[in-house]
Amino acid sequence: MFNVFLKTLRDKRYFILGWSLGLLFLGFMMTSFYPSFSGGQIDQLLDSLPPAFQGLVGNVQDWRELPGYLGSQLFDIRLPIFISILSILLAIGLTVGEEDKGQLRTLIALPVSRRKIAFGKWLAIVVICLVASLATVVGVEIGIAVIQKTLDQSVIVRLGLFTWLLVTALATIIYAIGLSTGKRAITTGVAIIVAIGSFLLSTFGQAVDWLADYEKFSFFYYFPAVNIAKDIVDWGNILFYAVIIVLGLLATLIFFPRRDVK
Repeated sequence: MFNVFLKTLRDKRYFILGWSLGLLFLGFMMTSFYPSFSGGQIDQLLDSLPPAFQGLVGNVQDWRELPGYLGSQLFDIRLPIFISILSILLAIGLTVGEEDKGQLRTLIALPVSRRKIAFGKWLAIVVICLVASLATVVGVEIGIAVIQKTLDQSVIVRLGLFTWLLVTALATIIYAIGLSTGKRAITTGVAIIVAIGSFLLSTFGQAVDWLADYEKFSFFYYFPAVNIAKDIVDWGNILFYAVIIVLGLLATLIFFPRRDVK
């Protein structure tokens, strides 16, 4: 299992490096923009937006302080888009991607149980998601230093940990579907529906009446970044992502050993 874990990390080293640098840059750039957005010069423009589109920019009042700005503009709006793409690419690449190439069949031919293979690859996913989350946090820290602001480190810790939970839970779901079914179309379709559907529900759910009742089905609903930045943490949200991770891993360990691999 440990060898599978290390091999997966080695095979994904360029993926890890590229995404880490990209998310670090995203965190740095969004933080460095804070002085421009917090001065109130664009309040009138944003207030003129239709209510349905204000979900794309967040609550202007949250921009007054750095924690609210980071929660609203980085972790609540932009980061979920990028980590959704990361989750989809990572999980599909390690499941149906390897199966289509014949790599997974070669791997299960080794004297290692399928459950150990699945668990080792999943552990690699957890570590990669952690590295990506840390890269975002490092980018924010660099940005804070550049704009010469101060921020309670607990804010960054909370946002970073929730980001890790979110991206790990999403990747685990896709990973479970990929290894359990071996079907690229099903895995990709479900991944896109979950990611895009969650984004639409979270963005427009508060402004569009008929979507409000379905907002809780959004995967991002349980990551209220602005509240988390303000030290308002709902342990039920943590439990939600933890349950998703556990159920996804259990499904993988149950169904993957029982099916034929192409």
